[in-house]
Amino acid sequence: MIIIVNHLFRANFEINFIPYKILIALAIFLLSTGVPLYIATLKALKVAYKRQELITNGIFSICRNPLFAEVIFLFLPGTILFFNSWLLLTIPCFMYIMFQIFIHREEYLMKTEFGQEYIKYKSNTSAIFPQIWKYKNDKLQ
Repeated sequence: MIIIVNHLFRANFEINFIPYKILIALAIFLLSTGVPLYIATLKALKVAYKRQELITNGIFSICRNPLFAEVIFLFLPGTILFFNSWLLLTIPCFMYIMFQIFIHREEYLMKTEFGQEYIKYKSNTSAIFPQIWKYKNDKLQ
């Protein structure tokens, strides 16, 4: 719906107060940060899944749901900035709301699978807003 409205009334939603070249540079920065992080996160998840381990280091030390964070804060905004529309930039806000609604099931499963270890991790780690100062780089063995 937002995409259709944006397309029909494009001129009304253009970001005019920031030069387009700056939007493109910001988009490239967000994507060049987000895509490698997303790939690295997927690799870490694959290793942990095979070992049936809870990941609490690396990117997971600053955020319990880095895949969602990377999409909501880096990948989507980076892609949307190419379209020069402040209306489309509301899409990550809706994604965040959807995350809040649907994450409870995953957290229940994690608590069931990892018990007290997950409860402790959850109490010390933000769900989606990265807390960079908490980064720990202990490698999985």
